[in-house]
Amino acid sequence: MSSPNPFVRIADRYQDVPPRLRRPLVTHAVGQVIPFIDTAGCFIEEYTPTRVAVRLDNRETVQNHLGGLHAAALALLAETASGLVVALNVPDGSSPLLRTMDVSFDRFARNSAVAEATLTPDEGDTIQSRPLGQIGVDVRLTAPDANETLVEGQLKWAWLPEERLATNE
Repeated sequence: MSSPNPFVRIADRYQDVPPRLRRPLVTHAVGQVIPFIDTAGCFIEEYTPTRVAVRLDNRETVQNHLGGLHAAALALLAETASGLVVALNVPDGSSPLLRTMDVSFDRFARNSAVAEATLTPDEGDTIQSRPLGQIGVDVRLTAPDANETLVEGQLKWAWLPEERLATNE
């Protein structure tokens, strides 16, 4: 018996909650499934099968030597947003797995950054209809107060049946 998709269950649980309450509840629930989200201090702004937006605020633990957001923190943000949009579409019993990451650091990220990853409804349908596959997901990180692009990238995600992950095939 395949396990239910925990990311879809989170979306379903909070879909009727007002947005100002929904965002922290979804962030906490996703952090229970992926503890590193809490560790990094990511905050989920939008959480749907076609669009995920995740914010990271500049604080000392995620800074580089210049006081801006560290490149690794920005890459984490891209991975988190793109991975969650894929995770919201994988069928029960399958799990997403990052295969490749190609990111371009265009501007210095001095303050907060928001990563936005999207899928078309057709892309979501393709993921949902197959127990395994691969898809490239474009992601864009912006400065929320200036709407300027800080980082752009494409991440290739695979999804496969969980039993294949357990056996290392």
